[in-house]
Amino acid sequence: MQPEGLIAVGRLTKPHGLRGELVLLPYVYDLELLPDLVQRPVFLQHGHSRVQQHMLTEWRVVHKRVLIRLQGCEDLTAAEAFREHEVLIPRHWFPPLTAGEYYWFEIEGLAVYGSDGRYLGTVVEIIYTGSNDVYVVRNGTQETLIPALRDVVRTIDLEHGEMRLFTAAGLLD
Repeated sequence: MQPEGLIAVGRLTKPHGLRGELVLLPYVYDLELLPDLVQRPVFLQHGHSRVQQHMLTEWRVVHKRVLIRLQGCEDLTAAEAFREHEVLIPRHWFPPLTAGEYYWFEIEGLAVYGSDGRYLGTVVEIIYTGSNDVYVVRNGTQETLIPALRDVVRTIDLEHGEMRLFTAAGLLD
């Protein structure tokens, strides 16, 4: 569970090279959605451990990999200590989006209902396909894939934590 007001933006998978860089696996497919993080404090958490603040001093993309450097992390041994830590940043760093656009962390966790009011489950993941996103909705052991299209998603109500669908024939079979 992440602390209130912090959003997980990626996971540090492993060190890169010998000078303390780390590979970041972003949780978002479009890095343009992330605010500029260089020379800003980020928060790291491993599992359910206490959150630690670190200054991010470098961020670069090399061969489709995001490489970062944390202040004071100067070698492979220091970088190894951050393996599998999540990177979190304050929610208020994200600029507002235009009406009808949502960040991934606003969609994940929404309760989903069909047009008949039937509860379908909760959005647990977003799959980025290139043409349109697909919401993975889970209710117990049942999983439903919902295309993120205007013809399918009727409303998204962040205040009430709900998504309502136009339930087309065959969509939920």
